Amino acid sequence: MRICLRLLACAFAGLTFFPAAHRALAQTPASGTEIPLQHCDRLPIVVLRADNVDKRFLVDTAATSLLNEKSFPRGHNRAVRIQSWNETTALKAQEVSIGELSLGNHILEGVRLPAIDLSAIARACGGAVDGILGVDLLEQLGVTIDLKRSVASLGITPPSPSEVFLIADMDKALNSCSEAFNNKDADKLASCFDPDFVLSSPSGELHGRDEATNHFKQKYFGGTPYAHLSLTITDHRAVGDVVWSLYDYTIESPSVHTAGRGMMLCRRSGNRWHILSMHESPIESDLKPEGQKNR
Repeated sequence: MRICLRLLACAFAGLTFFPAAHRALAQTPASGTEIPLQHCDRLPIVVLRADNVDKRFLVDTAATSLLNEKSFPRGHNRAVRIQSWNETTALKAQEVSIGELSLGNHILEGVRLPAIDLSAIARACGGAVDGILGVDLLEQLGVTIDLKRSVASLGITPPSPSEVFLIADMDKALNSCSEAFNNKDADKLASCFDPDFVLSSPSGELHGRDEATNHFKQKYFGGTPYAHLSLTITDHRAVGDVVWSLYDYTIESPSVHTAGRGMMLCRRSGNRWHILSMHESPIESDLKPEGQKNR
């Protein structure tokens, strides 16, 4: 498990998940009916039917699709891939099966999608968010989104000045958190995490600020010289006071080299930023040969 610093999340870039599945487009005639859109902050919401239950999905045209694990029955853990417009990231997530997913008269059968906790985004919007409807399912459903007319022409809304400021403000906070890790400042690092912080990786999960901080102290703060964390945010998007982000990271010490990718959710409360969750997967993790340890 490693520390990652800067958001679904916090939100964004647009995310794209696959190999979610065997998805089959049912042979249902296309309908000319227009579906009205709702909104979550500046992002459009569309209501889909998932196994005969209405579900609210954020429309993210730069992503593929995922579910809110709080809105669907718990699935099976497996490795999935998240793709934004310029990155592909392998992560551990729940995979949920939906027998029938429909928008108007457009129907998909046998859909399997990854599910993570999107409740922070729902709170930022002030309404339910049951999933993210990305370009993969929009294409399979044969549906386009007209943002100007607010009906169900796909376009990416550029960030507003306030969103640009929010993301820049979060960057500063995360830089400070990265410095705390590299300086072995456990107290300052702990202040970066939400009390209910969750770190998920293929080796397991950490729950809570104290458990995560103790893990990093024991694993990375004992050696000399210190382990060094480098974190690069690749994509992000803001919703209300929440930002979700994709990132690349490396951790280097005299004996270990670890590199990977992940997704992070962060939230601002007052003038403070806290990391809510990180879902990550190493792509390299090696013990250095003995001859390299003292270099």
